[in-house]
Amino acid sequence: MVPADSGRLRPWLGSIAVHGAIVTALALAAVQWRTPPPPEQLAIDGSVVRYEDLPSSVKAGKPLRETVPVAKTTPPPAPVPPPEPRVQAEPEPPAPPQPDQAQLQRQADEAAARAKAEAQARAAEQKLAAEQKRAVEEQRKLEAQRKADEQRQQAALEAKQKQAEQEKAAAAAKVRAAKEAELRRALEEEEAGEALARSGVVDEYRTLLIQTIERNWNRPASARAGLECTLFVSQATGGVVLDVKIGECNGDEAVRQSVVNAVYRSSPLPPPRDARAFERRLVIVFKPTE
Repeated sequence: MVPADSGRLRPWLGSIAVHGAIVTALALAAVQWRTPPPPEQLAIDGSVVRYEDLPSSVKAGKPLRETVPVAKTTPPPAPVPPPEPRVQAEPEPPAPPQPDQAQLQRQADEAAARAKAEAQARAAEQKLAAEQKRAVEEQRKLEAQRKADEQRQQAALEAKQKQAEQEKAAAAAKVRAAKEAELRRALEEEEAGEALARSGVVDEYRTLLIQTIERNWNRPASARAGLECTLFVSQATGGVVLDVKIGECNGDEAVRQSVVNAVYRSSPLPPPRDARAFERRLVIVFKPTE
């Protein structure tokens, strides 16, 4: 396969060869001009005569010019100056061979393909760089959003914890206040009860309740002497009986039921002489008289 650049090198190679031939011709002409021409050879006309053929006078000793014609010599010609070297005109470099149309088209197609490939590569690089830049910016935005969300969540968590602590403290304070109020009330009630007990109002109120229940009790035939039953009575304001439960009792079922019915028939229960002796929940030991 011939390299793609060989077509462009051919004109240069031809030009170099022509210039080399011109320089060689000039050098040969200079050498010929400096070398002197060889001496000119003069031509002498003469003939060879044998001694036997010579005339007698020549043999007698007479000069030969009298008898033998001497050939005339011609003067040497004037020296001819050497011809001036002729400078040959530099021939025009041969025209580079013209490539065929197929080769030109192939080279054009290859150049267009290379240009297209380079343009596509540059476009791909630019697109990749833009995508990388967008990805970096998107990552930066996501990171900033994540930090902002974490800060908001942290602030909300701290606010929630603070609110919970405040509510807890308030509830604890409320509970302490309620306990303290309950304790004060219990102490007050206890003190009031002790005062009432010392005054005899409580004992008087319980005796009044037992007497009222006993008056409304229908004694069953199974009741024996020494009957004793513990009653748990709940009453509303005004002495209205809400509930009656019987605890320990030495009577049978008929006696027990008769005592419960007596409490309901006694509703509303009589109030105490002192309103402070009123109790919503009463514990009454029912001991009827014989």
